[in-house]
Amino acid sequence: MLTAIVVTRNRVVLLRRALQSLRTQNVGKINILVIVDDCDSTADFLALGGKDKFHPHVLKWVYKARTPKDRTGPIRLAALRNFALSAVKTEFCCFLDDDNQLEPEHYSRLLECMPGHHAAHSWRSLWTRAGAPFPIVDKHPWCRDPELASNLFMQYRNAGIYEANSNVVRDQVVLGCRAQSMVDTSEWMFRSEFLQKIGFEAKYTAEDWETSRCEDSKLLDKIVELGIKVPSTKSATLRYHMGGYSNEWSTEGAELNSWISEP
Repeated sequence: MLTAIVVTRNRVVLLRRALQSLRTQNVGKINILVIVDDCDSTADFLALGGKDKFHPHVLKWVYKARTPKDRTGPIRLAALRNFALSAVKTEFCCFLDDDNQLEPEHYSRLLECMPGHHAAHSWRSLWTRAGAPFPIVDKHPWCRDPELASNLFMQYRNAGIYEANSNVVRDQVVLGCRAQSMVDTSEWMFRSEFLQKIGFEAKYTAEDWETSRCEDSKLLDKIVELGIKVPSTKSATLRYHMGGYSNEWSTEGAELNSWISEP
């Protein structure tokens, strides 16, 4: 019925936490597919992890080696997500970033929204890497330019997505209006056939880097352009932890040459 895809590299502790949140989902069965991005320590962890611990869910993993040109960033991540999609055989699919967590009812609530739709999504709460609430005060945290970050905060606050001093992000898809739409990768549930047709974008520019327009932003572009109705659970069942390359400028993958093929 459902495949949950996790792409991971060099974050075994966080991966363990993400997998635990998948194990406790209150749905009948999940196929968990972990894509290991050229990381031996992660492969060792999964090899010794005890697949029986995930019953009734099924855990499988695939090791994807890097070429000399591959580097952490949205180009690499989009390629790995597309690879994983090609292996999905279930009716529905989702992605969970390895540094995030799901509340136990996350997938069951999404499934309730899916009849008659190609996709659905949840809301999210924001947390620091240490586990404290991360309220948004007056800036969009996924933007390197301070003035633009302030403008984007106002844009999304006016759209009803942000509330000042709250760590809850009320993501939404507004038909025909990209400026009022925002959804994170880990919030989505898709009909697999639908997502396999549109896939993830593999080309990024310096402007994308400036505003942290990752593969989830490019995917949302496509969905808004299609003009399809996308329901929301209106429940913050994704615990989104800050500190990834899209919002922490010193981490691996945040450099400009990790985003564009010709730096």
